Amino acid sequence: MSPYNYSKVGGESCTEELSEYKQKNSEPDRFASWSKAGEKFQFLRWPVTMCLLFSILVCELSILHKQPSSLQLGGELNALIPNFSIEQKIFHVDIKYASDHNTITSMNLTKQYWRDLMPRGGGFINVPDYASHTLPSPMHFPQYPDKKVYSVAVFHELHCLMHISSYIDELVMKIRNKDFNLNESEIGHNDHCFNYLRNALLCCGDTTLEGQSQALMFKDIPGTDGTGAVHVCRNYDEILSWAEGQRIVDAKDSF
Repeated sequence: MSPYNYSKVGGESCTEELSEYKQKNSEPDRFASWSKAGEKFQFLRWPVTMCLLFSILVCELSILHKQPSSLQLGGELNALIPNFSIEQKIFHVDIKYASDHNTITSMNLTKQYWRDLMPRGGGFINVPDYASHTLPSPMHFPQYPDKKVYSVAVFHELHCLMHISSYIDELVMKIRNKDFNLNESEIGHNDHCFNYLRNALLCCGDTTLEGQSQALMFKDIPGTDGTGAVHVCRNYDEILSWAEGQRIVDAKDSF
């Protein structure tokens, strides 16, 4: 008998060892494949990066474009109305904006001077896409059902001053004629105008420094009537022209 014991070589054990060997050696091959694939697409890295950066830049610019470039004092928040030029103006007394408080002819003429300050269309404009802006609800007038109507504030303010001036004239004439019947709705309109103009003045806050009045009534009295000082103002003629270009109707006394 042979001193050596021989065992039969099993096919299963060889197969398992071969499988393990292949698995161990396939992992480096897999990494090598990924590495080669990465090298192939390496040239795309910078173009893709630049495209992403460009997309971000476009998004930021579109957001900034929707915002006003700079908020001008007294300007419109949504940039629906342009900024207007600034000018220096000296206030002077202009007697035509006050009547003699005595005759109908003078009162009517004064009213006309006030109306001349208003644009055609009365300062009302149409904003069809109002919902995409920071705005209150629009006004709806039955004669213009398809219009989303807004009022430019400065013309509302002028309207209120014109109303107060006219109301004082009517009140003075009633007193002169000993007529003490009052129109309660007009009183309510006055109250609205005083409150509205108070808000407008506090909003704009004109800080021009005013000095001694040169009017005769202040000759021996320290006081100011607001004339003579240089104010920094927005160009009203430009505002007027723009509003007329956007008007819904032609009449000055509209709606």
